[in-house]
Amino acid sequence: MQLSDLLDNNDNREIDLSKTRIKVTQFMDNQYQQLKYLANTSPLNSVSYDNIKVQTSQSNSIEDKTIRQLQAKEYVRIIDDCINSLDKIQATVFKGKIIQHLPGYKLEELTGYMRTRLHHYYNVSCVEFAKKLSLVTDINLIVYK
Repeated sequence: MQLSDLLDNNDNREIDLSKTRIKVTQFMDNQYQQLKYLANTSPLNSVSYDNIKVQTSQSNSIEDKTIRQLQAKEYVRIIDDCINSLDKIQATVFKGKIIQHLPGYKLEELTGYMRTRLHHYYNVSCVEFAKKLSLVTDINLIVYK
């Protein structure tokens, strides 16, 4: 395997910034929130031996839930690492808009940039996040023109 195959540098297609931003935003609002919930719920229930009926099962539901929880935790960790690997301004804008849902004037105060520049950084941060995420997971949020 060549380095270019590993890093996928041979792709010269143009990325659609606004559609990628929309796809990233939808992912973060829906799937990421579900992953966080799944990662933080306990699959173990207290055991009660009252009125137990012996039941044979081909699957172990507690084991399945535990595995799903561990997989969700790993995805959340990877997603958080991708966010934190953005440069400082991109990470600030990304977290402010998508995770913290800050209004525009708060982001302007936080970064010192005006609305147009923030919009640019928001698009760029979403694309950079999508690129990093697709490199390390099976999640592809990039939309091409």
